Formats: sequence, structure tokens, C-alpha cells
Amino acid sequence: MNNGTARSAWKAQLGKLPWLLLIPLGLYLPDLAAKYPEWIEQYYSNGVYPHISGMIAKLTSRANFSLAEVLLYALAASFAITVLVLLLGLVFRKIRVVRLFSFLLSLGITVGVLLNLFYVMWGFNYARPALSVTMGLNVEQRPVEELESLCETLAENAAALRAQVSENDDGVFVLPQGYRAEFKKIPAAYEALNGNLHLFLSDATVAKGVYYSQGLSYAGIAGIYVPFTAEPNVNVDQPALLLLSSAAHETAHFMGIAREDEANFMAYLACISSDDPAIAYSGVMLALIHCSNKLYDADYDKYAAIYASYSDAMKRDLADYNTYWDAFEGPIEETVNEVNDNYLKFNKQETGVQSYGMVVDLLLAYSARYGV
Repeated sequence: MNNGTARSAWKAQLGKLPWLLLIPLGLYLPDLAAKYPEWIEQYYSNGVYPHISGMIAKLTSRANFSLAEVLLYALAASFAITVLVLLLGLVFRKIRVVRLFSFLLSLGITVGVLLNLFYVMWGFNYARPALSVTMGLNVEQRPVEELESLCETLAENAAALRAQVSENDDGVFVLPQGYRAEFKKIPAAYEALNGNLHLFLSDATVAKGVYYSQGLSYAGIAGIYVPFTAEPNVNVDQPALLLLSSAAHETAHFMGIAREDEANFMAYLACISSDDPAIAYSGVMLALIHCSNKLYDADYDKYAAIYASYSDAMKRDLADYNTYWDAFEGPIEETVNEVNDNYLKFNKQETGVQSYGMVVDLLLAYSARYGV
């Protein structure tokens, strides 16, 4: 490459530099959206978003596997190969520095584009008014007796549902028809729920199991929603206990419920709206686990009394669930948890990963108004 050609190559690359401004723009979007929650609710969450998610889901739902997972592996492999080729080319002087600069510049631009697309395709839902406001729920500090009463009711409901579901030879809750058959029933649960709440403008899509789910377990992840493919992805290696409520949780994200506490709350409401005991049981246990953990912190004696009332089958399910996740504790989970904490805080969930426990406030407010 002669000097004239080299200068032209550098000039072409430098001309792309303004595109890097997409990165600070994408980083600013959450702050901008947070200033206009009512506008976001009317024109985005109840305006363009249902059309965006619905259109993408109509295409991606035709595949019975996670397209997001396949794309992730393909991108990771492509990136690794490209980096290796560039490094070898530089070492053996087959590639000039301008090629490396071009690659890094393109990588930065791609990050900027994806960051902005994330908010356009789903992330603006973080800026919606709180679900408690939308549903007219009075979230406030409540006496421990109300939490105790809620736990008692949830425990009774869980015991009744547990008697209707299947278990394996070890007496642990299982899904004899497999997770796919159960996942297909969750959209109907959301349809039944929406008949009462009228919160959603579009139908739910069917959640998908991740092929390498054990990798998610090492990261402490039960599921993840990918807006680029509009797919609720679920860790199907986890025990059945919260598998279906995890699918309902990720489906809530698809429906435009971005905050984690609200997605858990919506998962509970959707699950108990199902006529399938397995789905309902998973949802009630999700709520019971969160509420009993809070009661444990507030008044251990009250917690112990309620736990003693759990059926033996419920206790077996909980022991199996805890044993499974305990086996995956380690540095990977801690790192992912820290990353997730920062991500949630960046998107205005100021309590970070603690927002997963705030579902209790919503459950108490809902119980006070409607019962459980």
C-alpha cells in the first residue's frame, strides 16, 4: 500500500468517527426517558412498543429454539476468529494498522447501534410509571402481621395446589409432559389475566428454553429476555419448582414490564390465572418464597411457625431447589450478579438486585385491595 492509498484509507476511517457519538447518546437515553414517564407510557409502552415486539415475535416464534442463543454463539465465534486473524496478520505484517483501527472503530459503532436499538426496541419500558400507580395499588410500609397473614394464605394455597401436581420417585415436583408443553400454556394465562386487568395491548409469546441452560445456572440466572429477538429465554436446567414462574417472569418482560419486582409480581398474577395446577403452583411458590424470606428477616418466630405448616411435599421441593442452586455458587455467579446490579441501577432501579425482593410490597398492596 503506497502513501497515497494509506492516507485515503485512514481518511475513510476517520470519517466514521462521528458515529461513535451513538454510544454517549445511548447512555443518555435512560436519563432522558426518565423525565417523561407519562409520555413513555402513552406513546411508547402503549403505542409503538406492542407493534415492535409483536412484529418481531411473529417471526422468531416460528423457531422452537432460542434464536438469541444461536446468534450469541455465532457472534462470539465470529468475533474470536476476526480478532485471531487480525492479530496474526499484524504479527506477520500481512495486515496494516489501519485494518485493526477499522475493526475497533466498527466494533465501537456496532456497540452504539445496539445500545440505542435496545432502548428503542424495549428498554424505554424502564421509564414507565410504576405498576402500582397504573394498577391503583397503595404501596406503603405495612405491619408484620399483614405479611404474616399473606404468608399463611400463600402457604395454604401452595399446599392445595401441590396435592394436584406430579412428582418423581423422590417425591419432588416434576413436569411429566416436559417444559415445552407447559410453556405453551402461559400465553393463555396472560390472556386470562388481561381479561381482568386490561394492561396489555398484545398477546404473549411462548417462552423458549436455552439449550446450554447449565451455563446460565453457573451465572445464577433463571432466565433472560432478549428484545432484539423478542424472545423470553428460560434456564430449563433448574428444578421445576420455579421453572414455570421464571417463564412467566420473562414473558412479563416481553409484555413491556421491565422492572424486576414488577415482572415477578406479574408472573405471580399470570400463574394463578392459569387453570393448570403446575403453573399456578410455581407462581404461588414464587410469591411465598419472597414473602417468607421477608418474614424471616422481620420476625423469625412467625416465619418458623408458618414454615412448620408447609406440607412435606412443599419442603421436599424447596430442599431440592436450594440444593440445585447451592451447587452453582461461585465467582462466576458473583461477577454476573455484580454486572446485573450495575445494569439495573443504570436503568433507574436504584436498589439494584434488591429490587427482586420488592415484589413483596406489591403483593401486600394487592392483597390488601383484592386478596390473594
